[in-house]
Amino acid sequence: MPANTIDITAAVEAEKDVRTAAVRVAFEELLSWTIAGANSPTLHRFEKGATARLAAVGLALLELWLVVVLPNQVPAQRRYGRGWYGYLGLTREVVRSRLGEVWAPRPTWRLVGGSGPLLMSDHDRRLGLAAGRMSLNVHLLVARVIALLPFDTALEVLRSLGGYVPSKRSALGIADQLGPQASAFLDEMPVPEDDGEILVIQVDGKGAPMMRPEEHRLRCRPHQKRPRGLSKRAFRRWRRHNRHRVRRKAGDKSKNAKMATVGVIYTLRRLEDGTLEGPIHKRVIGTFAPPLKLFQRLHREAVRRGYGTKETIFLADGANHLWRLKDAFFPQATGCLDWFHLSEYLWTAGGTVHAAGSDALAAWVRERQGELRLGKVDDVIAAMDTLNTRIARTGPGTKGRRERLAKARQYLDKRRHIVPYDKLLAKDLDIATGMIEGAVRHAIGVRLDGPGCRWSLERAEHVLALRCVVINGHWDDFTTRVITTHERLTPWVVPRITPAHPMSPHAAKSRKKAA
Repeated sequence: MPANTIDITAAVEAEKDVRTAAVRVAFEELLSWTIAGANSPTLHRFEKGATARLAAVGLALLELWLVVVLPNQVPAQRRYGRGWYGYLGLTREVVRSRLGEVWAPRPTWRLVGGSGPLLMSDHDRRLGLAAGRMSLNVHLLVARVIALLPFDTALEVLRSLGGYVPSKRSALGIADQLGPQASAFLDEMPVPEDDGEILVIQVDGKGAPMMRPEEHRLRCRPHQKRPRGLSKRAFRRWRRHNRHRVRRKAGDKSKNAKMATVGVIYTLRRLEDGTLEGPIHKRVIGTFAPPLKLFQRLHREAVRRGYGTKETIFLADGANHLWRLKDAFFPQATGCLDWFHLSEYLWTAGGTVHAAGSDALAAWVRERQGELRLGKVDDVIAAMDTLNTRIARTGPGTKGRRERLAKARQYLDKRRHIVPYDKLLAKDLDIATGMIEGAVRHAIGVRLDGPGCRWSLERAEHVLALRCVVINGHWDDFTTRVITTHERLTPWVVPRITPAHPMSPHAAKSRKKAA
């Protein structure tokens, strides 16, 4: 069936004249108001009035541009899927941009044969609109702000700035939509230029509070309607009275946390005078997936940055699963147990004999730390054995003191192969995990572990990916990637916002069961 062409130049020109006149009116109003300075005798009053009038000019310009980009000729009939469509005319749909909402004309076709949607138009995609008929800039701005602030706070900040602000449900959907792209971007970031010759990898974990299954069921059920004649306050009290909470049992975790594993990878550069410069090109990667996934991502990043040819240092606390994964993915790296993590065990061991806070305890710990810095692990273990002889065989509390001392001794003895403090200090290298401790707090603690937070696993993963992009300072590169990917979509692909709802609750294991 031939597709004849329809000339809509006259309709477009008429729309253009109307929008051009609206732009002139808005600009003349702004100019007249500015010249009449008596309306704004102070700077803050001028800024407030000028902002509103500039927004009006911007919206008028946006409406004009939406008419300018309209085609002058359109096909009379189009084929889409199993349906034939005939040209209906110019219809108006809302467009949501950073400047605000406007009604934009677009060529529309109606179904005349076959099967398919009743109306269709490819103009939305030709404009580059994202899901929800929003500008892609709206999506990216919302994603960046919710990566930094809680959802409600982020939307309140955006409202104070003016322009279009999506609903909270749409904001949740934007996070779910851009989160996977952020995760893929983190794995495909270009190799930094002018990198250092010493590669350092640090890994740690932190939990974020998750939504319980019972809370998930409660949120998914239909909202209770307030009975007629019952005040809002009385209804809230009645609802609390009838919602019985099960008391937590011993060992149940009140936080109901899901552990995230975070890795930091950076390099150090040795200068001509022998000192080290760094960290250089630090990158933070985190995930709520099993730690194996993080190590796979870290390994890819490390290989791209010279692992196998560069001297590599791996630092972590004493978690056994981290060191098993280190041996599997980074066997050539020099492993080092966090200095402060081990020092806590020294304080515990010394506290079994010396009084807490005493000078004798501090002197004993300092002496043991000096031995560790010299690589004398056997001397430290011998000093712990000497403490054991000073603990009485019987008496109140002696059993617990011996158990704490034995635990500290066993901890050090099993990890003697990952305490090369003397070798690392001789090269002026790191022996503590301060870098990853700060990264974990910044990536997880500040944003995902706030008061009242209850996450679904998928959304926490998406927000963490977006936050890692911001922390790494690559948001502009990520924006370019999103825009490029968006522009490659075919004109017939109409994106939709991912449904925003808690997708997978999490039930933390009881401490007793886990033990």
